[in-house]
Amino acid sequence: MRLRYRLRQLRDNLTAGPLSAAARREVVAALSPGELALFERFSPADQWHSYRVLCDLRRAGYNDPDLMTAALLHDVGKTRYPLTAGDRTLIVVGAVLFPRRSVAWGQGTVDSWRRPFVVRARHPQWGAEMAAAIGARPAVVALIARHQDKPPVEDDAADTLRALQWADDRN
Repeated sequence: MRLRYRLRQLRDNLTAGPLSAAARREVVAALSPGELALFERFSPADQWHSYRVLCDLRRAGYNDPDLMTAALLHDVGKTRYPLTAGDRTLIVVGAVLFPRRSVAWGQGTVDSWRRPFVVRARHPQWGAEMAAAIGARPAVVALIARHQDKPPVEDDAADTLRALQWADDRN
């Protein structure tokens, strides 16, 4: 099942085209101009990923504006150092074959062979910084920063964070 999911992700990454007009209208309606500028930094595949996260949350009954914005921007930190399909494959294979080492590799520098692992590890913080710099609401910034925290810290935002993680993990 997990292999099928990863193969679908790879296929979607390699074949993604621009968002449909209807999807684009939904994204534009959900984001401020600054947030939209961040969203537009994504590759088509990453735009579709974020849009699917948004759709899953909506179908599950969520409508909190901060959660919807975070759904669309949670991976924006990856645009600082874009990942190729090969990089993404390396991350997945590394995490499966060498789970502890892949975490350690994420503590390296982006100017080495460890770059994909570093991007995976640090993109939540980078994304939060990028969102804060354009004036995103503090709750959006916090959700982006924490979207990979496992398990989430139990606080007022824990349920919202779990919802974002659930939808992200499905896509």
